[in-house]
Amino acid sequence: MKQFLIRRILQMIPTLIGVSIILFSVFSMVPGNFIDSNQTISAERAAELKHIHGLDKPATERYFIWASNALKGDFGYSFQHKVDVTTVIDRYIWNSVLIAAFSMIFTWIIAIFIGVFSAVKKYSLYDGIITFIVFGLMSLPSFFLGLLAIKFIAVDMGWAPVGGMYTTGSSATGFAKVFDLLEHMILPVTVLTALGVGGLTRYFRTSMLDIINQDYIRTARAKGVKESTVIFKHALRNALIPAITLLGFELPALFSGAMITEKIFNWPGIGRVYLDALNYRDYFLLMGYLMFLSFLTVLGNLLADTLYGLVDPRVRLK
Repeated sequence: MKQFLIRRILQMIPTLIGVSIILFSVFSMVPGNFIDSNQTISAERAAELKHIHGLDKPATERYFIWASNALKGDFGYSFQHKVDVTTVIDRYIWNSVLIAAFSMIFTWIIAIFIGVFSAVKKYSLYDGIITFIVFGLMSLPSFFLGLLAIKFIAVDMGWAPVGGMYTTGSSATGFAKVFDLLEHMILPVTVLTALGVGGLTRYFRTSMLDIINQDYIRTARAKGVKESTVIFKHALRNALIPAITLLGFELPALFSGAMITEKIFNWPGIGRVYLDALNYRDYFLLMGYLMFLSFLTVLGNLLADTLYGLVDPRVRLK
């Protein structure tokens, strides 16, 4: 296990270097930047800013300057927010983690139970209805589902605020502030859960169908073991093993933010900031954020492979 971890960590280094080269090359080829697109900056001031931040140097030299600074934790300066990139990411990313964590918990709980019962009652009316609803949710775009949630849940029923993170002008503190936050989380968490539960439900249904047809499941039933014990102790436990691979991808998804959803509900998360950075051509912020996600992706893959080897004795970490 120790050798496996060391080898995988060493493999992460060239992967991240390759990703950084590709990202930097793409952003270098895109014409214009925040300085050039800002009409309020004079030509003299624009030239000065480019010289300060190294934008007047060749692309190759700029990359090595950026890479050496990134190793020290400095991903550049955000012209849009007038602070360092790391400060911007730290300021907004935890707001995205908040709704992403809640939606991930609800998505997995709902998907597991619905997927299990759908597999147990395969080809029944219940299975057909669930399949119809699941594919319906998977086919709806996030902006359309978000607008529907605003119309019916917020406007018509009044169960949740339309958007934002806190009530405008509110001076609440303590539990009142927490309750206000939870109220504003209802819509974005609901939409993200609805969008994610569809594919995960089909995954658990397929995995359960493979497991419940195994010999050891038929043997357990033949011994007179309770059906609930057979399903939730024997079958579900083994059906969850392949899901560990999905957990590896949940780590970057947890920090990436839901761009469209955050934009619709005016949630101050990193996804919304990323969209704004695209419009403002704030390439240092875009580069730093994408490299952060790339690191989380390879880290998530490492975590998934490690856990998979620990929980499944059939897998050998060689």
